[in-house]
Amino acid sequence: MRSMTRIGIAAALLGGCVLPAATVRAEDWKTEHDAGWNAYKAGRLEEAETQLKAAETDARSFGESDPRLATTLDHLAWVFSAEGKNAEAKAFAKAALAIRKKIHGEAHADVADSLNTLAGVLDAEGSVAEAEPIYAEYLAVAEKLDGPEHPNVAAALDNLAAVDHVLGERDKAEALYKRALAIREKTAGAESIDLAATLHNLGVLYFDEKKFEVAEPLLDRALAIRKKALKPDHPDVAASLEVLGWLHAAEGKADAESLLKQALALYEADLGKDHPHAARCCSELSRVCKNLDEAEAHSKRAVGILEHAGDPGQLATALDDYAAVLRKIGHDEDAEKIEARAETLRESAKSPATPKN
Repeated sequence: MRSMTRIGIAAALLGGCVLPAATVRAEDWKTEHDAGWNAYKAGRLEEAETQLKAAETDARSFGESDPRLATTLDHLAWVFSAEGKNAEAKAFAKAALAIRKKIHGEAHADVADSLNTLAGVLDAEGSVAEAEPIYAEYLAVAEKLDGPEHPNVAAALDNLAAVDHVLGERDKAEALYKRALAIREKTAGAESIDLAATLHNLGVLYFDEKKFEVAEPLLDRALAIRKKALKPDHPDVAASLEVLGWLHAAEGKADAESLLKQALALYEADLGKDHPHAARCCSELSRVCKNLDEAEAHSKRAVGILEHAGDPGQLATALDDYAAVLRKIGHDEDAEKIEARAETLRESAKSPATPKN
């Protein structure tokens, strides 16, 4: 931080010392920036945007290549991404990365942070094909800075594996997940909460490949770690229960409905009854409920939530599930109309970007 300069006798005659304008701006920037970033971490997005935009104005007075401007822009990218303002988020992330590369070159911790931010913003909006090479670049920088077995490298491997999975590069994703798993078990231990995410994601990969006997122990282990390390209603615990419920449904096990109901209750407690995760869980429940009235109620609820929140692909899937229930209860004509709407939604949602699973 720049040291403060004291003013002599003239300032004393005015009743005290006066700070130079540049120092005042630096302090203003730090106050606004820290308030905005803390608000973001607390989930107060409107406050975060207001404070960080004020910090951006101050930071620009330091020059367009100042590291404080890059930090503010990087953090604004996360805020705008969380708000669903994807175009603005990408612009902030790209600007921050450009400044940091100009200052530091290619291999620096700040550059790695900006690569992760840009990839995360692209990933969050569903542009996984664009995110993939950025995650790969981030991995390369992390390996150069931290060595091949650092936890930062494991995190980079996890992120790259996740987008490769979505892109259908399953062999590549499997190898990356396994490498991340080995690093985490060596550096953090077998009960690390960070390990749970890798176990969960690798289990989901095997589930998608219908390798149920390989997927289940990984998913069971992830759930056990999360239950031990997290609060009981944490959404990650719900996610583990949900995927295990759906796996058990695929295997024809009787407890599938119970697991999905547990997951739904946790999503409702932590995220609210109208969250898209709750809708997805309701839709899955409609497929496994033995009571058809209950199945219909779950499917209707899922559609109702996703009419207002969620992407067209999610809504189309929920509509298909609703149609399937209607066919079970003999309402074939209504089911046909709903299936047609689901197909129309899928056609309208088609784009060059690959949607997430």
